Amino acid sequence: MEYKKVALVTGAYKGLGFEWCRQLAAMGYRVVLTARNPQQAEEAASALNKDTTLVLGKALGVTDETQLAGLAAWVKEEFGHIDLIVNNAGVNPKDYTDKSRMAAAFYLDQLTAAEMLEVIHINSIAPLLVVKHFRTLLAASPAPVVINISSWLGSVSQLGFGGHYGYVGSKNLLNVLNKSMAAEIRKDNIISVNVNPGWVQTDMGGPKAQFTTTQAVAQLIENVLLKLTPQHSGLFLNYDGSEHPW
Repeated sequence: MEYKKVALVTGAYKGLGFEWCRQLAAMGYRVVLTARNPQQAEEAASALNKDTTLVLGKALGVTDETQLAGLAAWVKEEFGHIDLIVNNAGVNPKDYTDKSRMAAAFYLDQLTAAEMLEVIHINSIAPLLVVKHFRTLLAASPAPVVINISSWLGSVSQLGFGGHYGYVGSKNLLNVLNKSMAAEIRKDNIISVNVNPGWVQTDMGGPKAQFTTTQAVAQLIENVLLKLTPQHSGLFLNYDGSEHPW
């Protein structure tokens, strides 16, 4: 029986995640496209399946461990393994329509622990929870990979402005948590890296950004995914494959 590569992409009904699904399906992956809203997941998968039949839309809130366990059980039953996880789901408080909520994770004088912890839960902890529930399925792959979407704003050495605490802090924490996780799951031959996709034309990046989603994902596939070795595991990599300063 022909081996079918399987990928899971979180936060994938639009933007960068949607483009990951499109390009991975074009490479022959069976792709599990996830979004919190089941209708959005199904509609996004349906849109991609006009050109392929390889994309499956599934509901997933990345902080909900009951949903994570259920989806992992479904993938085990359907495929028995998973080869690639793209932890793309994330939030940036600057995009909140509720500006008082935005300020509670952005400005020091309006900061609240509750809003900070919400961003950290989604951006920093959830990627680890995804791997926790899919670890045995990753270990069943001959070449398992986890790619966590980080940001240059997670780099301490390059940070030159104040505020933006929720997003900056959560992406920096994601970088160090992945380094630790990568060391633990190395014994399962799982490669796990964080990547900076660059400034991308998404809802978060805006229309004036440097790269289209097509360009951003193509670069990450060519320069990172297809060139990963066990020695890369735990690193924070740029879209061109170079190591990003922390």
